[in-house]
Amino acid sequence: MKKLDITTIFIAPKGYFDELPKRITRRLKTRSYGNEGRKIIKETTWKWLVQKLLVISIALFNINCHDSNSFQNDSTNVYGLGWSAVHADARNSDYSNETGPGKVSLAWQKKFDGTINLGPTSDAKGHVYITTSADGCHLYSLDANTGEIIWCTDEVNQYAVASSALLDNEGRIFIADDSAMNAFSDTGTLLWKTPIIGFPLSAQFTQTGRLIFITHIGRIYVLDRETGETVMQPVSLIPNDSTLSDFDPIACMRGSEKCPCANTLAFDLHSGRFFFTFWAPGTAQASLTAMVYAEDPVPSVTALWTNQSLSGGSASSPDLSIDGSKVYVNDNDVSIHALDAGSGENIWSFNIGYEPGGSQSTSPKGLIIPAGGKNAGLLAIRDKGTSAELLWRNDSLQNRGIVTQTANNLAYATVKVGQLKYDLVIIDVRSGQELDREHLPGLPFFSVGITIGYDGTIYVPTFNGYLYAYR
Repeated sequence: MKKLDITTIFIAPKGYFDELPKRITRRLKTRSYGNEGRKIIKETTWKWLVQKLLVISIALFNINCHDSNSFQNDSTNVYGLGWSAVHADARNSDYSNETGPGKVSLAWQKKFDGTINLGPTSDAKGHVYITTSADGCHLYSLDANTGEIIWCTDEVNQYAVASSALLDNEGRIFIADDSAMNAFSDTGTLLWKTPIIGFPLSAQFTQTGRLIFITHIGRIYVLDRETGETVMQPVSLIPNDSTLSDFDPIACMRGSEKCPCANTLAFDLHSGRFFFTFWAPGTAQASLTAMVYAEDPVPSVTALWTNQSLSGGSASSPDLSIDGSKVYVNDNDVSIHALDAGSGENIWSFNIGYEPGGSQSTSPKGLIIPAGGKNAGLLAIRDKGTSAELLWRNDSLQNRGIVTQTANNLAYATVKVGQLKYDLVIIDVRSGQELDREHLPGLPFFSVGITIGYDGTIYVPTFNGYLYAYR
């Protein structure tokens, strides 16, 4: 549906507003109100008009004065309020525009029988969505206040654990397994189901509000999010891709050759460019690939560039700088890379000293905190343009998960303190100073993506099925 541009309210024939008093006077003279009555009506009409123009002007001011550094308020953005995508937003930032708490305590915890592979998403209505591999339901809607189950569904199978639910601004929930992409209402009603080949590792929205995703075998789909109908014919990056349909969970966790598209694409809502890791069959290592989605004259995707600089593949989804000029990605060796988003040329690489097990968190100011791994001291690097520098590193904090940053310069990380013992720590990202620490009860494994709710609640999921809420 075409959106109304509020500025069209002011479009009128030249001189219309100059002639408005005469138009009103002529109309009044045709009625028997008398001179005094006409004077009162004329004054009232002008007051009404001024009030309406004032209201419209305020609306325009509020629209135009949004935060230009945030995709969250972009007019082309159909993402829901809150943490609505697996890595927070279209650019995979793992960053929240909300103000996070500097001190927390455990609000509730929940244990699922299966694994949790990714962080939960959440909306502004107090709903938290999580996927698991447990028998029965594989998508759950939880009450953000209590952790109680609102509803769950077995309409998706165990392969849904490879994705986080994607939420749009009309309350729809999108999640796929290895047979179909599905849309649900926020009450759990199945809205549509579209067959697919392979399974995606979460989906995104395009600049035109379509649903876009790439299955693990390299098949690109673009769907109408209201109906589930295909907007264009699926694009296969690999000839005869059906031969790769067998699921290898380890390969997809590491982004290696047997799972060619093992991560979530990052999408630039301004240009239509999108970026994803891809290991083409027969090649020595994974590449970072860029394409562009457009609908003029017809919906299509076009290849832009490929950069083969990811030693050993990649366990991370790429993410974009706030202005869309750079794309960041790590490899399965020891480095994070920054590439020119337009050309694919290498800008800088930074050795973090270990193999990261997930995606980095990137702030609008270019402060990057890598995911954890073996012998992974918690650290932050700063993008300085043509190079990167170490801002701080604390090897006493062994990072075991995907870190999240917030607008008030805080970071939330899971650190190992013993065998099956982990703490949530809150860090000042500017200095690395530890501000608070809370223990994760039970016997959790490493965390798989800390996310932040619309109300500032911190959600910590672990691979072996724990979900904790701190506030």
